[in-house]
Amino acid sequence: MEHLLKHNRDYVKIWIDPWYRLIRRNPPVWLSRIMLKALVEIYHSWNKTLISLGEPYYLRIWLFDPNFINSQVVVAIRDCLDFYKFNEGINAKSFPQEKYQLEQLTDFHWKQCIDETIYFKNIDELEEEFITKLTKKAYAIEETTIDNKPDTMYKIYEGEIWEGSIKTL
Repeated sequence: MEHLLKHNRDYVKIWIDPWYRLIRRNPPVWLSRIMLKALVEIYHSWNKTLISLGEPYYLRIWLFDPNFINSQVVVAIRDCLDFYKFNEGINAKSFPQEKYQLEQLTDFHWKQCIDETIYFKNIDELEEEFITKLTKKAYAIEETTIDNKPDTMYKIYEGEIWEGSIKTL
């Protein structure tokens, strides 16, 4: 809580060896279910504390699919309240409830978002050969301006992020 009040945002990630290394890999489904249950418990604990603050807050479980090992609980308050934004999913899907088999997940509203990797032509100093590959793989290519300099952004689809928040009455 001290970190949150100082920085206005915080998170808990699943950093468990041997799955969370330089090259990340997903744990088996049975273990993912246990880890997800722990994230739900963290969410509920944080939610109780945040309610006592008596101010608006952003609290979500980010469930990455298929990249489960990137899943986390995220909180933001005050000037960071609108800090986290994802693009909405491009192919409407249903939340994979059956995959995780955790009854508590039905207590959440799940919003489908895109897990994406973004490359910038100029900032990342991309070579033409790599740009050709990105152009074929990108689900979107956008022109943008960063620090008053034009750049091209290549968005690569990696999967879904299911943004979960507790259902309210």
